[in-house]
Amino acid sequence: MGEGYIGFFDSGVGGISLLTEFCRRYPGERTVYLGDNANAPYGGRGEEEIYRLTRAALCRLAERFPLRAAVIACNTATAACIEALRAEFPFPIVGVEPALAPAAAVVPGGRVLLLCTPAALACARIGALVQNTRGVSVVCHAPAGLAADVEKNIFRLSRIDLSRHLPQGSFDAAVLGCTHYVFLRRRISSALRCPVFDGNLGTADHLAAVLNICSKNPQKRAKIAPIFTGEAKKKNKSVFFRYI
Repeated sequence: MGEGYIGFFDSGVGGISLLTEFCRRYPGERTVYLGDNANAPYGGRGEEEIYRLTRAALCRLAERFPLRAAVIACNTATAACIEALRAEFPFPIVGVEPALAPAAAVVPGGRVLLLCTPAALACARIGALVQNTRGVSVVCHAPAGLAADVEKNIFRLSRIDLSRHLPQGSFDAAVLGCTHYVFLRRRISSALRCPVFDGNLGTADHLAAVLNICSKNPQKRAKIAPIFTGEAKKKNKSVFFRYI
C-alpha cells in the first residue's frame, strides 16, 4: 500500500462501478470517492462547465486528502478536460475511456455500437478514438437521459425502459462510454444480443501500472467514507456501501 490516497471522482454514482472494479482487483489500496450528484449528470453540459466542475471536485479532494493520484471515473469529464487538468495538478490523473480496442479485437470486421453521453460524443477526444479504431465499423449513439435515469433509479434499475435509449439495428458488440451505463451492462447485452465492453477493468489496471501497484493480495482496505454533493447524500452513501 502506497502513501496517500487515490481519489476517485464522478458526476454522480456512475464512478462507483469503476471504484468497485479497482477495489476488487487491488483491495489493499486506500481510496476516497467524490460524487458530484448536485450537478449530475454532466452529459448535457458544455466542455467549459464540465472542466470547471471537475477541477473544483479535484481541488476539494486534494485539500482534504493527501492524494497520490486521482481518477476521473467519468467518461464525459475525461473526454472534455483531462489533458487540461493534468497540466494543473502535481499528481497523476487517470481517466476512463470507451473500450473500443478490446471490442474491435474480439469482433474483427464487425459492427460495434458506442454508447456515450451527448457531451462526450461532441468532444474531439472521442472523435479521435473512434477514428483510430481500425478493423470495425463504429456506430455512435448518445442516449440522452440514460445517465440521469440510472442516477434516479439506481435501486430500481428494472424500471428503466431501455427501448427508449437503445438504437434499432444489429450489432456484433457494444461499448459503454459512460460509467453510469455499466450498472445496466447485463440488460444492455440482453437487449442488443451481443457482448458488451466497458473501460473499467482497463482503467483499473492502468492506474495500478501508473502507481506501480503490484500486489493483488486481499488485504483489508482502509474504510473511507464517500463524499457526495446535493440533497440526496444519505441515498448516495447507501449506493456506495452496497457496491463497495
